[in-house]
Amino acid sequence: MGSFFFNPILVKEMRERFRSKKTFCILAIYLLVMGGIPLGFLLMDPIRAGALGENRNLFLISASIHYAMVCFVAPALTAGAISGERERQTLHILLTTQLSPSTIILSKLITSLAFSSLLIVASMPLYSIVMLYGSVSPEQMAQLVVFLGVNVLFLGTLGLFCSTWIKRTSVSTITAYGIAFFFMVGTGLLFLFIGESLQQAYPGRFPDAGVWNLPELQMLAGINPVVVLFGILGESIADVDQISFSPWLFFSCFYLVLATLLVWWSAYLLKPVRRKWLSWKKRPNRVK
Repeated sequence: MGSFFFNPILVKEMRERFRSKKTFCILAIYLLVMGGIPLGFLLMDPIRAGALGENRNLFLISASIHYAMVCFVAPALTAGAISGERERQTLHILLTTQLSPSTIILSKLITSLAFSSLLIVASMPLYSIVMLYGSVSPEQMAQLVVFLGVNVLFLGTLGLFCSTWIKRTSVSTITAYGIAFFFMVGTGLLFLFIGESLQQAYPGRFPDAGVWNLPELQMLAGINPVVVLFGILGESIADVDQISFSPWLFFSCFYLVLATLLVWWSAYLLKPVRRKWLSWKKRPNRVK
């Protein structure tokens, strides 16, 4: 295990990632945006800013902007990890080394997640303003940190999978953002569309918005990041507050499993010789 953290790819990627000027510029811009928006909000509304513990809008705005920044940055960091090596014609050289495909995938993922985690950790002190003015409990802050961490992991593995699956970096980046958009927005629209359709089609079967109590719809709401984020922030979309389980815990378990599957699939696609699990061709008969 110790040799894994000192393999050449991980050491090289870490040094290139954290010693470049671009890293410091991205970190500075990220913190400027994350700190400037709450500060601007307080300057625009000084009357409500003076009322400590009564201004929840500050927490809502900060958490929403933080999540949007994570969704924008995380896929881009990994969408060119493998396809970039392929375009530079260095991927075949990596595959001829003693490093296994899973080691290459995990090394690329760890370097990208390290920078994404740095962005989250560096922005946490800014939430001291939110906790001062926003009437936020430590439990909500802990749930928000776990929520952002799970999103970083899933979006990072999604970008890495697209980079392994698609040969060109530009196409893999667009594909990663498209799939991420489906999970962020598409699942929420699907949840609202199915719920409203059932409510209008069967008004006698689902009185008083009882359609939102269906387990299928509740699980669909539990995998939508926007619904879970609003639940953490103390808000609700439709009647999602009637969910019988913990949305953020179900969300975390679902996307952790999905991220694990994407890592395994990426390592499988990177193998030069892959085992064919499903083959429709008949095996030739051996001549005795």
